[in-house]
Order: sequence, then structure tokens, then C-alpha cells
Amino acid sequence: MAISNVAASAKVSITQIFEFTSHFIENIHFRSNGRLLLSSLSSGDLFTIDPASPPLTAKAVVNCPGSTGLSGLATIGPDLYAVSGGIHGSFRFDDMKVYVVSIPGDSDSGTLLDSISVPDTYGLNGMAALPRMPRVVLSADSHGSCIYRINTLTRKVDVAIADPLLGHGPVFKLGINGLKIFSDYLYFTNSGQGFFARVKINDDGSKAGDIEIVARIPGGAPDMSHAYDDFTLDFDGNAYVTLHTNEIMKITQDGIQTTFAGGGDSTTFKSPTSAATSLDGKSIYVATAGLTPGVGEMVFHGQVIQISI
Repeated sequence: MAISNVAASAKVSITQIFEFTSHFIENIHFRSNGRLLLSSLSSGDLFTIDPASPPLTAKAVVNCPGSTGLSGLATIGPDLYAVSGGIHGSFRFDDMKVYVVSIPGDSDSGTLLDSISVPDTYGLNGMAALPRMPRVVLSADSHGSCIYRINTLTRKVDVAIADPLLGHGPVFKLGINGLKIFSDYLYFTNSGQGFFARVKINDDGSKAGDIEIVARIPGGAPDMSHAYDDFTLDFDGNAYVTLHTNEIMKITQDGIQTTFAGGGDSTTFKSPTSAATSLDGKSIYVATAGLTPGVGEMVFHGQVIQISI
């Protein structure tokens, strides 16, 4: 596959729809009713926002006990979600778990159904449910050079894929980050090694082929201020990848990469972390860490930004 990096900005409509006062938003995910779920590295609370009901407010849906930060999100059944989290420190977690949460219908109040320990992991990150076995999720271990498989029914935890291409880079010590499944392929970003890739998988999430690098990060080697984070896919399989510190990249199935939004001296995106495609396929929603220098500390004002596609 030819890998091409082309710097070009698209004319898109960009609207910030919400800003938190003190949260680093790590992941964003759509519920089946069009409301958003958001995980924060600053809290064990899972938040929801209804983009169709201004003025917008962020409501805490459920608390995940034993966690001070949450990361990956996936739908695993009707009104049923998996959430990863743990004790959050500097670029790592301790005591990681996958929580099973029920949020019925249009309610903004959820119930914690289960908490599954994932031992010896320090960076569960992006998450995706297997299409033919949705109660089984794949979870990227950014520190462990592997992808875990967690069965939320049987509570079995094992490694689905282990490969050096999932490991961290020489400078930035995070490896595999975001995960999405599209047309029998598992797509992922590797933050530390600086690429976007895919691998064909079997129904159980195991490898059915070799890892293919689709695109590499433009502008030199990745570091903390210049790295791919999480992403979303549109209905055609184009990826919209968040890039620290202020850019959204579009990567086609053929590996053509362009600047979709932000970049340069733009101040619109304050450290974008993840993205989700709207249910009608007409927009993507980007979450950010909201990183702003404070006085003697870092103050987070995580954003939710809508972009037309």
C-alpha cells in the first residue's frame, strides 16, 4: 500500500458545542439515541451530553468505583456499554478494570452491572466490541504491546493479539492507542511509533493476516506534543485521526492523508484526544483534553467539537 502525506485543509463547518471546567476528556462515543458518552481522565464518573437539546449540560451517568480516570468506551448490547478505567497517574493506570454499565432508553442515569479486573495492565486505552460477539471487547494496552480480549459475560480475560508493532516508540512511551473495527479489519493508531494501521481479524478478534501500515504521522518523529491519538471512521472507512496538539487528520482507505481541521497556529482544538461519527454520518464529534497552561499546574477544559463531513 502506498503511503502518502498531503498537507491540505478542507472547508468544513466547525462548532464547539460544549466545554468542561475541569476535565481531561479521553474518549467520546455515541449512544443509540444520539446522545454522547464521554470518559474523563480526571474522574471515575462517566458523562453524557445530548447534542440535540441546548443549552447543553454534561450529566454524570454513573460512577465507576475504584477508578480515578476512565478511558475506552464501547457499545456491547442494547443500552449496554463497556468502560475501561483505573487509578490514573502520569501516562499510566493502576488496578485497571472493565466496567459494564446499563443506561436504559433516554435515561441519563445508569447502573453499574459488573466490574472485571484486568491484571498486570497499566494502559488500557481504545476499545471496540466484536461485531459478531458484541459482549466481547478488544482493549488496546498502550504499555503492553498487545490487545486484550475481555468477555463481559464469562469475565474471561486473555490476549487476542501481541505484536511488536503494538509497542511504544523510542521517545514517546505509549504504543497502540485507538481501536475501531470496519469490514473485518481492526484499525488502530500507534502513538509512540507514529503510524495508523490495520489488520484483518477473525470473528474472535485474533489476527487473520499481517499488520498493514496505512499512514505515518507527518512532520517528524512523534513525541508528547506531536502524536496520533484516537480516531473515528466514517461510513466509507475514511479515518479522522486526532493529532496532538491541535489537528484532525483524514486518512483514506488508500492511505492518502490530509489535514481535515485545525493545524498550524489554530487554537480551536486544545489537545484533541478522540472522535466519534454521528449516527447519520454527517458529522464527527471531537473530544479534547482542553489543555491550558495554568499557574504552577495544568488546567483542563475538555471540549466537544462538531465538524461537518
